[in-house]
Amino acid sequence: MLIGTRICLGPVMAADAPHFFNWRNTLDLERRNGVFRPLDEGAFGEWFAALSKDPSRVMFALRLNLDMRLIGYVGLSRIAPVERMAEVGILIGQESDRNLGYGQEAMALIRDYAWSELNLQRLSLNVFSDNLNAIAAYQKSGFEIEGVQRRAVYVEGRFKDLVLMGLLREP
Repeated sequence: MLIGTRICLGPVMAADAPHFFNWRNTLDLERRNGVFRPLDEGAFGEWFAALSKDPSRVMFALRLNLDMRLIGYVGLSRIAPVERMAEVGILIGQESDRNLGYGQEAMALIRDYAWSELNLQRLSLNVFSDNLNAIAAYQKSGFEIEGVQRRAVYVEGRFKDLVLMGLLREP
């Protein structure tokens, strides 16, 4: 378990499945990441079961230290051991748990894990250009804007730009 000041990152457990299912099927949350496509129970079950079996992915449940309440998840995907890089993703499920600094603390923990345990040298992520709060939070976590893919995604009836961000490990 990775323990921070107010949150911890630990294994995803079977009891977390209903929360993940709801978050993956919430229109507002999914539109933050791309095109909304509801997951039926079968497809979700396959996705959830595959989380721990995919060597190119590490997923952590994000919990409050105070009461161990699940508030989201953070993970690394597309882990490339030769290039020593991965993509990072985070989701905080409830609006009431956002903008409280939990995401930044989780990003610091996952970054330290990527550097010290996986020996990675680069983390990257993509974010919609109109998600200014997320961009600012990622920048506070040390990510830099590396480019923009114009009109890269079609969401809510219009094309959106994707901001490409990266974080390099200090040599």
